[in-house]
Amino acid sequence: MSNVLEISNLIVDYGIIRALKGVDLNVAKGSLVAILGANGAGKSTLIRTISGIVKSKSGKILYQGKDLSKVRSYKITSLGIIQSPESRMILRGLTVEENLMVGAYSVKAEKVKTIDENGNEIQKRVSAKKLISRTLEEVFAYFPVLKERRKQQASTLSGGEQQMLAIGRALMGRPKILLLDEPSLGLAPLIVRDIFRILKTIKERGITILIVEQNAYQTMKIADYVYVLELGKIKTQGTPSELMKDDALVKAYLGENR
Repeated sequence: MSNVLEISNLIVDYGIIRALKGVDLNVAKGSLVAILGANGAGKSTLIRTISGIVKSKSGKILYQGKDLSKVRSYKITSLGIIQSPESRMILRGLTVEENLMVGAYSVKAEKVKTIDENGNEIQKRVSAKKLISRTLEEVFAYFPVLKERRKQQASTLSGGEQQMLAIGRALMGRPKILLLDEPSLGLAPLIVRDIFRILKTIKERGITILIVEQNAYQTMKIADYVYVLELGKIKTQGTPSELMKDDALVKAYLGENR
């Protein structure tokens, strides 16, 4: 698979503190890539820098060959790199469905592949309205509870349901790359398993995912490739099966959950 995202020698400073110290990272198209690490490792800084919320001091962030390191965040979103934030940022005063529709603000008409009556593959222009309607149904298929509560005030949802809503809202933007920042944070184990199962399905349907997580056990089960970040540097990397052979790494990040 070709790389859709390539990061090289990325350096990010917060004042006198160097949060990222020359990070190199690649994300293959259609893959699920995980960034693991303890609190303070620089995981959220990395994903926020990719999405343009935090600006880098130096280095490159290439998306399909285009350097995004100095591009504004709203333009990065319009390119299809969409983040579901750690804090979820559910919009109070809006219903579940209204929160989801906020995520679709940048959707425009586009050409999509389809099959004509003769069985030939063609490209057909589909309006933004139809794309949004289609995507909304896809989100409801991933998260049926959101469809059941589409007219309910979003702020009244449980923590797990709000996380589903945050991911669903990001999906409404029809991302090429879905950025997830700590989707399991503060959730019960059963809810965490459900969310990771859904993320695996989303990846299998062709959406590239870059996920930042502390829950190494669940993440390693669905990731294609893993980077371990420590104090702003990539400590190690590899496929989950390769990293599981590293006893020191397993002990440090999986512990009793192995």
